[in-house]
Amino acid sequence: MAYHTPKFKFWIRFIAMPISTDLKIGFLKPGTGRSHYDEFAAMIPEGINLDMQELGVMQSSLTDFAARADAIINRAVTLTAQSNWQGIIIPGAPVEVQNQGLRDRLSSVLEIPFVTALEAGCSALNAYNARKVLLLTPFDSHMNSLITKHLSEAETGIEFELADLGFSSEQDAIDLNHEIVYEITKKAVAKSSRIDALYFQGAVLSPLQVIDEMEAEFSIPVISSNPAMLWAIVSKLGHEFRIEGKGKLVREWPVFGRR
Repeated sequence: MAYHTPKFKFWIRFIAMPISTDLKIGFLKPGTGRSHYDEFAAMIPEGINLDMQELGVMQSSLTDFAARADAIINRAVTLTAQSNWQGIIIPGAPVEVQNQGLRDRLSSVLEIPFVTALEAGCSALNAYNARKVLLLTPFDSHMNSLITKHLSEAETGIEFELADLGFSSEQDAIDLNHEIVYEITKKAVAKSSRIDALYFQGAVLSPLQVIDEMEAEFSIPVISSNPAMLWAIVSKLGHEFRIEGKGKLVREWPVFGRR
C-alpha cells in the first residue's frame, strides 16, 4: 500500500501595524525663559520627536552650571535610558565652558550620539568654510570671556570676533523683539572687520524670525545655536531634512563633519 504525505497549504496573513519612524531626540533645557524654546519646538519638522526635559542644575544664574559635570552626566544617562532617545542635545555654551572635559566624559558613558552647543556651532561654521566669524551672544563680559577662551583653545581653525552688544545679563535678551535683534546685528556687522559668517550663541538672543533676511542683506551664512544643534545631531544619526525659513544651514543641510 502506498502512503502519500498529505499536502497542506498555509495562508499567513500579515497585518501592517503602524510603526513610528520619528527620530526621538532628547534636549536638556539648561536655562530660563520659554519663548526661545517654543520658537525652536515650532521649527521641528515631521519625522523628529524632540523631547525637551529640564537639565535640572541651574538655580539662580549661569554660573550655577560651574563644576556640575557629574550632575549633568547623570541626568543625561538617566533620561536616555528612561526615554529611549536615539540622540541627545546638551545645549548651553555656559554649561560647556564651565565644565571642562564634559564632552569627553559624555563620550565615555553615552551609548547614543550627542552634541553640545559649541561643537554644533563650530561644525556648522566649518560646513561653510567660515574662517572669520562675528560672534553674538546675550551674555555678560565674564561669560563671554569663558566662551571665547574655550573657542580659542578648541583649535577649530576659526577666528572669532566678539560683538560688543552691551548685555549685562542674558535676561536682557529674553523676548527681545526680532526687529531689535536685526538692528543690533546690523550695527555689529557695520563695526566688524571682514567676516565670513555670523554666529549667534545663546538661544535667548534669537535671530530665527529674521534669519533669512539677515543672510540676504549680509550675503553670509547666519548660524544660530538651536538650528545648528538640530542639524548636527540629526546628521550624526544619518538623516537629513529640509527646513524652510530658518536659515540656509537647515534649508541646504550641508554635510556634517566637513572641515
